[in-house]
Amino acid sequence: MQVYIEYVILNNLLINALILVLTLRFMRHKINKLTVFLSSALGTVYAVLLPLYDGLNIFIFKFILSLAMLAIVMGKCGFKKYLCSGAIYYALTFALGGCVIGLSSLFSYELDDLSNSLIPFFVAIAGLALVVAQKLIYKHVILAKRKSRYEDTVIISANGKEITCKAYYDSGNRLYYKNKPTIIIDESIAIQLYGQNGLKSLDSYAQIDTVIGKKNIKVFPLDYLKEESKTDKIYGVMAGISEKIQGQYKVVLHCDL
Repeated sequence: MQVYIEYVILNNLLINALILVLTLRFMRHKINKLTVFLSSALGTVYAVLLPLYDGLNIFIFKFILSLAMLAIVMGKCGFKKYLCSGAIYYALTFALGGCVIGLSSLFSYELDDLSNSLIPFFVAIAGLALVVAQKLIYKHVILAKRKSRYEDTVIISANGKEITCKAYYDSGNRLYYKNKPTIIIDESIAIQLYGQNGLKSLDSYAQIDTVIGKKNIKVFPLDYLKEESKTDKIYGVMAGISEKIQGQYKVVLHCDL
């Protein structure tokens, strides 16, 4: 039987990559494109050499190969995690093998003809496309929807002035000052409300916990706080001043607001 080497390379390279990527996804392990390619290439080299050396077509060599491929993509990890990845790898191998055989039967291919068909290649392409699509949907739809629940545009009023800025609800912000919920605002917002000199004259401080220990920050009372899209105003709110809030948000809202 004549075997086309380019079919063997395409089929094995893509199928190996799909199985490895799915294994890493199930294990919630970081996917490194380079290690996935190297591992897939190792399996492909074995598949190319297999028709030339019958001695390679035994279980022990295939088992050692799978362990080496997993070791490349998993890197340093505990034995239990490595064992779980092996179980998932073989389960996916058998499942995809069943898909390929099923499609071959559907299109009236004999099993001996699989080496000269691109059915495994198209199965791998479809599988990798689904992985990419799922990742894009999660990133651009699910995460965006989840994020929108916690972000808002608010109007902060203090010292007779109003500032409109982006805010983020933080379930971890449970700071109270004199029994009043205290939001955290960027120093640039405080300067717009009080000016540089007015900011220096503030003499009330609240203590907060940070990763490097406790820290005192200046606090001041707000005239009111309101969401831009609503008319109701929230009174009795304090604001603590942070030297720099990272990201696009200038206000970290209190969990009880």
